[in-house]
Amino acid sequence: MQVTIKEVGSCRNKAYGNFLLRGHKSALITVSRKLNTTVAEYSATVLHELLHLWVTLVRLKGFRTTNIREHKFIYGVEDVVLKMAKKHLRRKV
Repeated sequence: MQVTIKEVGSCRNKAYGNFLLRGHKSALITVSRKLNTTVAEYSATVLHELLHLWVTLVRLKGFRTTNIREHKFIYGVEDVVLKMAKKHLRRKV
């Protein structure tokens, strides 16, 4: 699957980012420059939208979930990954 990540001035729905499946072989992730002003916000948004992609791919393999449960899962994964990033990744000084 080809995934395009595009930075936009702002998302039409006022979101930090969006995930859009554009067919069986293409997906688009848009990231709002207006709302993602810090590296932390930007990285959390990209992770969140990539997790939507991951859930979509496992759904195509037969996994079932609701949108509410999908977001609970994504927020849980975000918490773990962002804690690990704070512990192991450092910004250049």
